[in-house]
Formats: sequence, structure tokens, C-alpha cells
Amino acid sequence: MSRTAASRNTSRTPTPIADAGAALDLRERLALLMHEGALEPKRWREFLEGLGRRMKGAATLLLRSPHVAEAPLLYSWGGSDEVLAQYSHSYFPSDPFVNLPEKQVITMHEFVPPEELERSRFYTEYLVPWDAIYNLGVDLRDGDRLYARLRLTRGRAAGNFTASEKRFVESLVPHFDIAMRTHAALDVTKMERAIYADAMDHLTLATVILDASGHVIHMNALARDILQRQDGIALSNDTLALTHPADAQRLRDAISRAITGGRTAKPGIVEVLRARRPSGAGHYGMMIRPAAGSAEVDEQSVTPAVAVFISVEEGVQTPPPVETIRKLFELTHKEAQLALCLANGRSLQEAAGDLGITLNTARAHLRSTFSKTGIDRQARLVRAILRSVAQLGG
Repeated sequence: MSRTAASRNTSRTPTPIADAGAALDLRERLALLMHEGALEPKRWREFLEGLGRRMKGAATLLLRSPHVAEAPLLYSWGGSDEVLAQYSHSYFPSDPFVNLPEKQVITMHEFVPPEELERSRFYTEYLVPWDAIYNLGVDLRDGDRLYARLRLTRGRAAGNFTASEKRFVESLVPHFDIAMRTHAALDVTKMERAIYADAMDHLTLATVILDASGHVIHMNALARDILQRQDGIALSNDTLALTHPADAQRLRDAISRAITGGRTAKPGIVEVLRARRPSGAGHYGMMIRPAAGSAEVDEQSVTPAVAVFISVEEGVQTPPPVETIRKLFELTHKEAQLALCLANGRSLQEAAGDLGITLNTARAHLRSTFSKTGIDRQARLVRAILRSVAQLGG
């Protein structure tokens, strides 16, 4: 069975929330934990537990430098490992609940027009299946050193967050602000290095970051590999260039809209386009969105403005992306092969025959896969694989 972050945290050590003196009310205890977290970040998980219990939902804190665009350091309480893995691996590029007004506590349905939100893939493929319909958040920025997001999430049955609950979170914002600034001042170099090494260069999606002029300022190893192929997409004068004129124009237009959206800090669902490859080996899938940062950034600044995520769509004769699934779910090669057979509609017995293994061996691989992924049913495993592969264009 999948273990939640809540069960992990409470099984380690008693939290200060339970042991604090009666003289401190919940708000004061949460503020204290937030400030302690600036020096000892594990306290933030204890803060998130207290806040999550108070708000009857899951709580998440994401920290990152704007220079690394969409690559977060994430602390959480109350959400399952599977949900967090799906968000980190596949859905964070299309999350519209970013770039919130500075220090303003707001719900997702207030920030994104409900009709636009509920038509988006992020809503239909992530929020609805995981029953994470209602979201409350607040964003903080500290110049070019830090961008922090505090998010609360709960399901349909709990209802949207009330005005009273928003006021409670608002009372914590000054402490949140000071704690984040303190942490950034004390540890900015270490934090940026950790984020970049642990996220940017290891993103499953090929990622290119552009500045406000459309010039490339960062890319990860997967993106460099794609551009070096010179198969319909390349660097030209430090900008992304597509070979096909119509595709090139659509990309320029999408980047321009993303830059404009980033400057105005308006919410926007990620734009998606497909680009042709001269080799004929399928298409590129491209997602373009504003990179999170200050809306008041000077036009000539090299602060990130646009994040472009690229997936490679292989021809129909190309073998299934076993290596992609292996990396996504941290499986062995055989486990990934078996999982893909199941995702392609084969029964466990048929998959065992296809792979030349016994049914008992296949069952052992499947049990190991369940253990590693936190998924406890074959149907859920298949669904997770199909969604991940679709996002990556595999």
C-alpha cells in the first residue's frame, strides 16, 4: 500500500506540535516552526503537518531560485508519494497555479477562471483523478535569490477554503516572509546548487529556459542531446529555431505570449505544439509557459522568462520507451519491460510469455514494482504509466 507523507513523518519522532506548551496557541507554534525552519529545514515538515491538520488537507512548500525556473525543492505533508511523484515527473510544467500576487493568499478558483481551469489537462488528468480539486496558495519572492510557494490542497468533499481559513493563513504570511528571506540570506549558494544539481539536470523532460528576449540561458542534458541531433530543432544565435517555417512561427508566437504573460503575472494554461522533424521519425512535443519570476523584471534582464519543455515522439516502429519508464519509476529493466507490457493491454500471463519468464517471476517483478512505486493495483500502475508516457511523448 502507498504510504503517505503523514504516516512517514509521524512514525519518525513526535512533532513539537504535540509537545508544545499550552501557553502557545496553534498560530504561534506554527510561526515558531516556520522561523526554526530557516536554520533547520526539517522543521518545515512539522510546520506543514500542523497547518495541514488545521486546514484538513495536504500542505506543500516549494522553494527554488528563479534562475532554475520550474525546478523545486519540495517539502510536504498529507499527500501520497504517488501523487507527489506524478506532479514532479509529469505535471509541474502545466500547473497554472503559479506566479501568484506577492504575499496574497488566494484559491486556485479565484486565480484561474473556473471555466478555463476545468477545461485544462492539469485539472482533468491530475486534480480530478487524485481528488485535489481545491487549492489555496501564497507566493513569496526575495529578489533573484528565492521564490517560495506555500500550497494547501483538499478534495471535493471538504469543499473550497473559507474566508476564515484564508485569514488564518494570511496571519502566517509575515512569518513566512521573514523565514524565507532569512533562509535565502543564510544559504542561497548551497540551495541553488542543490536545486540545480538535483532537479534541473535530472528532469525527465528536456528543459530549455529563455530570458525575456527569447535567448537561451539554461538547458538540461536531455535538451542538449535533442538540440545536438539537428533534426528540426537547433540553436540559432542563442535562440530556439525550428526548421519548418510554420512550426517556427508558431513557436515564436507562443514564446512571445509566454513572455507577455510572465510580465503581467496573469495566469495561463501551458501552450502545447507539435513540430515536424526532417528525418520523419515522429514529431517533437513542446510545452511553453512563462517561467516564474517577478513581474517587474527589467526587459533586458537575464532573469528567466519562458520555460520550454521538449519531448521526442518516436515513429510507430520504435520500441516502447523502456528506459524512460525505468527512470521515471526507478525500476529494473525487467520490471519496466513488464510494466509496459501491462500498459499495452497484455495480461500478466501473456506478458510473462512475451518476456520469456515464468508467471511466478512476473508476479515477483510486479510485487517489486508495486513496492517501489507505492502503487498497489495493476490498473493504477497502468494508468500512471500511460499518463507519464503521454506527457513525455513516448
